[in-house]
Amino acid sequence: MQSLHRGVGAALAVVSRIAILLSGIALVAMVLVVAWGVFGRFVLNDTPAWAEASALLLLAWVILGAAAAGVREGFHMGFDTLRDVLPAPVTRIFRVLSDLVVTVFGAAMAFYGADLALEVWDATLPTLGLPGTVEYLPLVVGGLLITLFGLERLLAHAVTGQAPAGVPEHTLLTDA
Repeated sequence: MQSLHRGVGAALAVVSRIAILLSGIALVAMVLVVAWGVFGRFVLNDTPAWAEASALLLLAWVILGAAAAGVREGFHMGFDTLRDVLPAPVTRIFRVLSDLVVTVFGAAMAFYGADLALEVWDATLPTLGLPGTVEYLPLVVGGLLITLFGLERLLAHAVTGQAPAGVPEHTLLTDA
């Protein structure tokens, strides 16, 4: 069980790095799209119709990729304030419960996001000319990643008796 935990952790560390990398690329692309939209509006007096829709779509990728990595690295929302004043055995229960709730939320987000994506498959986004499904893909992918990273945390609770150590030694994200 210990070797499974280490193997899963190593694989998901790579997945987390890729999610952060793609979120960073989406952030840079979003800044460029917004800058072009502002330039078009105020300098050329011709606002590109696709700029706002593209920026919102890129924002979804930024948020959900980084949020998923935040789940893996342990700085997602939780019961921190309440947990810190409780006795140690109750604190452990709250840690497991927090990771369980986040994992179930990620699974629901992926499931219902996929349902939405399938519902609008035949629709076309007017300003982008893309299938309507692309609006919901960040929700599906982000939900799947949140679920995977939540399951990793739950596996760590089962194997080691405690949550993963938290933020990895060489992380790209911090809450400071």
